Amino acid sequence: MVKIPDEVMKIINDPGTVKILGTKDPKGSVHVIHVGSLVAPAPDTLAVGAVLMQRTSNNLQAMKEKNETASILLVSGMKSYEIKAKVKDFLTSGQLVNAMNERLAKMNLKARGVWTFEPLEVWNQSASQEAGKRIV
Repeated sequence: MVKIPDEVMKIINDPGTVKILGTKDPKGSVHVIHVGSLVAPAPDTLAVGAVLMQRTSNNLQAMKEKNETASILLVSGMKSYEIKAKVKDFLTSGQLVNAMNERLAKMNLKARGVWTFEPLEVWNQSASQEAGKRIV
């Protein structure tokens, strides 16, 4: 486990950031989706609300069982970061789910649960000389 640096935390928690979640199915096919609900409630935790995510949730469950990592791409202007993260839990109640649904209610959406992740690596993928460098 690593702690996400402050600069990356700000980008994650900015609603204007483009957030992409990459998973794979049990046959190895990659699947990517836009996940506007992605937040980092703490530097060692990522959370995504499962609003429509049927295929992605199935992939995440299979990945969790195999201890595989997901990839999250964040893009804000010219800055971009990839976080490789361990799939942790799917929560259907509790403070994190309540907070997620409060945010989603503003968009007339509701999550049936929240997937949590443990960050393992953070990479700079910005359009700069720092591209491809591991941050933590």
